[in-house]
Amino acid sequence: MSLYTQLEEIPVPVSAQFISPKVVQVTSLGKDHVTNAKRTMSKSIAFNQLKTTAGDLSGPGAPISSRLQDVDFVAQTTSLSGNKVATLRNVKGTGGDVKRVVEVWNLGLLEISLNVTDHHGDFYPDEIIGSLAFAPSEFSILYIAEGNAPESEDPYQKFRFSPDFGEGFVGKRRPAIFVLRWEAHTPDSSSDIHANLAQLETPDSIRFGQAIFSATSDEIIYATGYELTQDGRMLGVKGPLNHPVGIWQLRAPALADVAYKVEKKPTTVTLSFAWKLTPAHRSCRSPRILRTEGAAPTLLFLSSATDGPHASGSALEALDLADESNADAAPASQARTLIGTVEVPAENGFPGLYPANSLTKTFEIRAQGGKSPSILIGSQWGSRTSVLCVSLDSGSVQDLTGGQNGLYSWSLLATDGHRRAICTRSSPSVPPEIVLGTFDNAGNVSWTIIDKPALPEGLAKVLSAIRTSIIQIPGRPFLETIVVQKEDTQTSNAKPPCITYPHGGPHGTASIAFSAPTAALALEGYTISFPNYSGSLGYGEKFLLALLGRCGELDVQDCIASARHLIELGISEAGPRKQLIMGGSHGGFLTAHLIGQFPDFFTAAVLINPVISAAEIGGSDIPDWYFVEFNLGYPLASSPPGKYPPATSTPGLPINLPPRVDPAAFSALDAAMPLARVASMTVPVLILSSTADRRLAPTNSLALYHGLCAHYARPELRARGARVEMLTLEGEGHMMDGVEAARIWFESARDWFAEACKTEAA
Repeated sequence: MSLYTQLEEIPVPVSAQFISPKVVQVTSLGKDHVTNAKRTMSKSIAFNQLKTTAGDLSGPGAPISSRLQDVDFVAQTTSLSGNKVATLRNVKGTGGDVKRVVEVWNLGLLEISLNVTDHHGDFYPDEIIGSLAFAPSEFSILYIAEGNAPESEDPYQKFRFSPDFGEGFVGKRRPAIFVLRWEAHTPDSSSDIHANLAQLETPDSIRFGQAIFSATSDEIIYATGYELTQDGRMLGVKGPLNHPVGIWQLRAPALADVAYKVEKKPTTVTLSFAWKLTPAHRSCRSPRILRTEGAAPTLLFLSSATDGPHASGSALEALDLADESNADAAPASQARTLIGTVEVPAENGFPGLYPANSLTKTFEIRAQGGKSPSILIGSQWGSRTSVLCVSLDSGSVQDLTGGQNGLYSWSLLATDGHRRAICTRSSPSVPPEIVLGTFDNAGNVSWTIIDKPALPEGLAKVLSAIRTSIIQIPGRPFLETIVVQKEDTQTSNAKPPCITYPHGGPHGTASIAFSAPTAALALEGYTISFPNYSGSLGYGEKFLLALLGRCGELDVQDCIASARHLIELGISEAGPRKQLIMGGSHGGFLTAHLIGQFPDFFTAAVLINPVISAAEIGGSDIPDWYFVEFNLGYPLASSPPGKYPPATSTPGLPINLPPRVDPAAFSALDAAMPLARVASMTVPVLILSSTADRRLAPTNSLALYHGLCAHYARPELRARGARVEMLTLEGEGHMMDGVEAARIWFESARDWFAEACKTEAA
């Protein structure tokens, strides 16, 4: 087994839940290169007094971990009381067929089990659309699954176009909210528990996900509504945070009045009402209920500016739910902002909130006797991810994992709702460790490692040779690059080749979190530099927005400045065999620009699904990206707040259709694309292209490939070793994250760089 596959097969914890005050269940994802499949695994970790030090997992009071076990559940959640567990399973039959099963366990006993294979399509377990939640009574659950196609005698019905959710959700078109309700079991009742599965019928122009029950009612639901644009698109939901999305309050009919039955077709019930709670100019997501002693529940959610770049600073908003009983009245209060955006952070100060798509399912910390709840959120903070503690009363923000905690990136997995939090931390030399945070009465937290991954013999020692630093680039405020290299190369007279690796997005961020490809490249002897150029998240909004209209110029200048500064510091060297470059998506856009604008600086390049051309925008699930990033404008808005459908007829939304790529827009975009610089390129180029990329047309890669084939046919370039090669990965999406695909792009890039350096050396 290669070093890369050993590193890539280390399980990555992705979620957790407390199943008792001193036991936590952690779910991890892993890759299996033998079966070419991803695996979902789970383990339980019990802890008592935790008398160990942060780095020692042995001795009295040490945590006890079960072995990682493969699991067949798709999603799992625990009720508020902790007595019940709901599970969505894909169960493989003896004939290879897969059955979808919903189960609810009560204190270890199976309370209800329902085969829903014919009731709907796949479960949605993801954090962007998916859901699984208990009602307050704990005798109802809701979940999201793909609704069956409507029955119709129309011979063309199955051919009629219906947009899916784009990249990462190909073929998923009809997410529906399903509510499973069952009778309370009493000793004198029959052994059969009566149950009813209902599908909530929702408006045609809106797709609901991320649904949760109210804190007080089994009939009130809060959900995220994804809206079709006026030109009939469902813009991609994986990644972008600026699309037409809002928070809705839904009221289902009294399901207690629906006759109990479980049949092939679920009972379809029409919503009593649906109320849009959030404004049209904000893209809002991830509703969560916060319960506070002696006060009405609070609805928390994240919001971002509609229009603008796909990712920017998020706001944390709160809406008090004082009265949910009146279905015909607007909510009594307006949402208030707990955390807003930060334009320019103070030195080493809070840069604003840059979380993942969703808040964790559990996030409260109740120190000081439970009187003042605080909220934990994972967020990007420069070149690392951190866990933040937000005061619900004041909105003050505390970084819990920076400073004295070393050079790690952290992720929040869960809290117990009281004084404990489960997180992971990692670095380029340290695979993800599971860490328990314990809060005292004053709100101070102490961290204890309670689990580490089981590594093959000697691998931990090999990884310990990796060194990581974050280097500021002079003359460019907030610009920094992450440098990862092997320890013995730092003192060598001959510096190893340096790979500049700009991230995609462009509004993403390179992080110091563990990455198998990065660690493997460093251990191969390369220095890797990850510049967080203008437009990156985690440095304030001014730094992020400065890139709009300057893609291909400002970001390129930041990347070359980073590479040159490392040469000035003696970390790398200029010249043949010394500078390499690799990037995917917008990072591929930058890679192509850099080898075109600085043809003598780099020795070889690898591009993964790169943005190359403006010719194929219409087929992208994010056509607005091109217009916004190059300052051409793309109006977006969701529906206005209010009851749906309106009580009286009201004028529709103003016609504000998205722009088309007219000759002027195409000319502007074409001039900014790296395809215009093919004639300046001179280095060996490897292109990796996914055939099922919904974000970026594969013709981008083809355009570069054919352009370079023609350009590199010149004898003088062939004599210099200029060549181009393209690998196509069938069935892969934009991220190219399938087990085999990820291995192929890593190994082909490694071999490409090795061959280019060898050729130059000869």
